[in-house]
Order: sequence, then C-alpha cells, then structure tokens
Amino acid sequence: MSGEMLKILGVHGVKNHQAGLVPARAAERLAGWWCDATRQGLGLPDGEPDVLSVGMAYYAHRLHLHTTQGDEDPSLLDPEIQELILAWARVCGASEETAQGWLTAPARAAVEWVADKFGLEHKPALILTSVFFREVQTYFTNSERRVSATADVAAAVVRAAPQVVIAHSLGSVVAYETLWTYPHPPIDLLLTIGSPLAMPGIVFDRLTPHAGPRRRPPGVAKWINIADPGDCIAVPKGGITASFQGVAADLTDAVGVFSFHQVTRYLRCGATAGILATYLPPRKISRTALHRSEEHTSELQS
Repeated sequence: MSGEMLKILGVHGVKNHQAGLVPARAAERLAGWWCDATRQGLGLPDGEPDVLSVGMAYYAHRLHLHTTQGDEDPSLLDPEIQELILAWARVCGASEETAQGWLTAPARAAVEWVADKFGLEHKPALILTSVFFREVQTYFTNSERRVSATADVAAAVVRAAPQVVIAHSLGSVVAYETLWTYPHPPIDLLLTIGSPLAMPGIVFDRLTPHAGPRRRPPGVAKWINIADPGDCIAVPKGGITASFQGVAADLTDAVGVFSFHQVTRYLRCGATAGILATYLPPRKISRTALHRSEEHTSELQS
C-alpha cells in the first residue's frame, strides 16, 4: 500500500450511546478508544500520530430508546424481543426439548443456557444480549431509525474516504446495508469483527432486498471477518463465508473469555493486527505487527 497514513473508519456496535454528547463529539470519543486499541495491537510506539487515522461513523443515537429496562433481565423485554432471544438460542444449538423446559422466564433461561455452553459468566451475557437484541429489533422494525442510521454511516464514509472500514457487532449489519445502498469511495478492506450478519432469521433474512445479493458489497476490494470462538453474538460459526459470496477469509481468534464481544479486545487481537499491518507503509510496521502479518498472510493463503 502506498502513502504515509492508514485511514480507518470504525462502525461501532451496540451499547455505544454517549449520553450528553452531540454526535460529532460522541464519534470523537469512540474513535479515540478504537485508535488506542488498534495502535496497541499493532505495537505502534507513542509519538507517531501520522501512522494511522481512525474515525468513527456514529449512529447510536438513532437506535437509543432512552430506556434501560431489561438490561439485566431479558424477561422484562418486549415479547417480540424475547422471541428473538429464544430463536438465537436455537441457532446456538438449543433443542426444542430444551427450550420447552424454559417455562417461568424463557428468555432469561435461554441466555443462561447459551452462556453455559460458551463458558461465559451469566451477568455480562444477560446485559449484552438484552441490549443487543433490543437494538437489533429497533433497527429492523423502525424504518425511520434504520434509514437515519445508514445515512449517518454513509455520510461518514464519504467524508472520511477510508482505506479500511472496521465494523463491529450490529455495526457490521449497518455497514453492510450502507455500502450496498449508498454510493461511496472505493474501500480496500471491509473488516467485520464479532459480526451477527449470518445469524439466520434474526439478521440474515431481514437484510433489505435493496442491500443487494448476499455477497461482498460493491466498491469493496476485500472482505475479511474475525470472530472469537466464544462470541455468542458472532453465530453461526463460519456463517459469513457460508452465507455470503466474495469473503476472503472467516478467521477465529480468542479475544478474552470475560470480554468475548468487546471491540477493543478485537482491535488488539493478533488476527486484526496481522491484517491491518499489511495495509501500513512497510517502514511503519513494528516487529510484532510484522510477525502477526506474516502469520495471517500465511493463514489467508492456506
């Protein structure tokens, strides 16, 4: 890659509404966190601000409903959201017989069953899934909010003209639909991390027809996906390459048993660093990042 700076645009996931901040300031805050984590993963020394630029496409305010109900107890969520949680547990392997045993608080029992299967603590799993499925339902059922979210991301892509777009969690869904719906500058790499795009019924089958066929978006040279094997949101495993055409690789990397869906963990992991290192000017690559780059270049070619 030519040039002296790698331009990255992040598209955040759920639970990122920055209360009290206007969207531009909220984007700056999230971009700062993402930039720090990305630099750590690449092993870039402090004092080199010209190495990479990280911006943020902020849309959380479009999906925020100004409520915390259900954040720790899915049984308090609306019935249709609880049904999504039960469907998700089935995607994760719960049998009908198992589901029929969840009588008193089926949504909560479903989350706890999935948490046990993936070896996760119940409380963070309950919080994450409650917020995730509430925002997913808002995105797919409220057309005004959905259009506003994708329009915000589209504007950010045009404004930043990034070489790399990194989209996390629900952000990968918003980014995917955005890149199919709106014209945008060419993008060298779409990197999806912790993505639920292939989740049948809940996400995959609800992508809009105008988002194009299920393949790499137009104007994107390469699409790579990374999922932690313990990330219960990035299911089914291997689903990106199985469900979407034109995906260069669907990689796994452990980002942390207690932080299985945390974006900064994904940004610091070896798979992400190895991929991004190939887009940095050679003289800017640290030995750590170079080693990771060689490892994952080999993995992509195998």
